[in-house]
Amino acid sequence: MKTYRKTAVMVGILFIIGTVSGILAAVFTAPIMGESTFPLNISASESQWIIGTLLILLMGFPLAMVPVFLYPLLKKHNEVLALGAVVFRGVLEAVCYMGMVISNFLLLSVSQLYGQTGVADTSMKILGSTLISAGDWASLLLGLVFSIGGMMIYLVFYQTKLVPRWLSGWGFIGAILYFIAHIEGIFGSQQVLSLGSGLGFLMIPLAIQEMVFAVWLIVKGFNRTAIAALSANSD
Repeated sequence: MKTYRKTAVMVGILFIIGTVSGILAAVFTAPIMGESTFPLNISASESQWIIGTLLILLMGFPLAMVPVFLYPLLKKHNEVLALGAVVFRGVLEAVCYMGMVISNFLLLSVSQLYGQTGVADTSMKILGSTLISAGDWASLLLGLVFSIGGMMIYLVFYQTKLVPRWLSGWGFIGAILYFIAHIEGIFGSQQVLSLGSGLGFLMIPLAIQEMVFAVWLIVKGFNRTAIAALSANSD
């Protein structure tokens, strides 16, 4: 029981670290991205852009570790879903975050090149636009693998009652809405998803739920009766 209590606390902390890092990443990069000369203006705020980009990594890796920590517990109920969560919210999610980070660093290189030459020719503008699109597509794919992995995790939690069903059910429905928002972003006319565009508002329920979920795990942990039942069934 002590091991699973530590697991619950660690998972809750990882959720919080990932979320706070994501918010800080946006705080650092959004002002630069909002300028009319973006991405050629990045080198003028190079340190700010690098910090924001590294914060994306700090967001991605803790979140990708969540299903890894949960795997020993979730596999007691359904090993397929537990492994699927590791693949989608672990491996594939980490790959998408790396794609976004690489795109950001390459945008910095384009801006530095512009700063050296002072000439924003057509090829440089095309390269910058292509890298921006690559980051946007990586973000949309991230939303898909994130939500699919979330459905797997919350389905197991709902079935096992490791946390209250209102909380796991909220997460499962939120993951479905998150998936729908990103599907619409992929097939929509503008492949950039935010809370204020398209169906971006559908991301809000899951964003709130995962913070409530994180606090619940830190404060309450897993249902001991459910853990005992899982352990008995797996023996």
